[in-house]
Amino acid sequence: MNIRLVQDSDAAEWLRMRVALWPDEPEKEAAEIALFLSTTPHTKLAEMHEAFVCERPDGTLCGLVEVSIHTSAPGCETEHIGYLEAWYVAPDARRQGVGQALVERAEAWARVEGCTEMASDTTPDYPLSPAAHAALGYAEVERYFRKDLSQ
Repeated sequence: MNIRLVQDSDAAEWLRMRVALWPDEPEKEAAEIALFLSTTPHTKLAEMHEAFVCERPDGTLCGLVEVSIHTSAPGCETEHIGYLEAWYVAPDARRQGVGQALVERAEAWARVEGCTEMASDTTPDYPLSPAAHAALGYAEVERYFRKDLSQ
């Protein structure tokens, strides 16, 4: 398994994985990828941001992790926090260490950037996510609730 920085040539595969993760707005995902690849250092909404992919021996991609630096996150005590913005592993590559390797690479990047904490979030749309986070040492710190008052 080869965990590496995303490259311009990965745009189509990266988009495929992002759309698998967030299927509602493929045009938005494509625009974010184009912006990311055109910016150095990589930025996303004025935050430091980096992306790593897992490349199979045949050259196709089977996973991605996007990481940034936040100034705050629920349960964190510092103001320079590594943050998992996106984490995806193709179904046929799950339970083979790909997800762990991607997150460990994101954590290593955050350490180099001076972070001493990592954070992440998830929604009920991803029922496997809490267990995957817990398996890598992440602790649930808060839950949020919403009610629509317009009706």
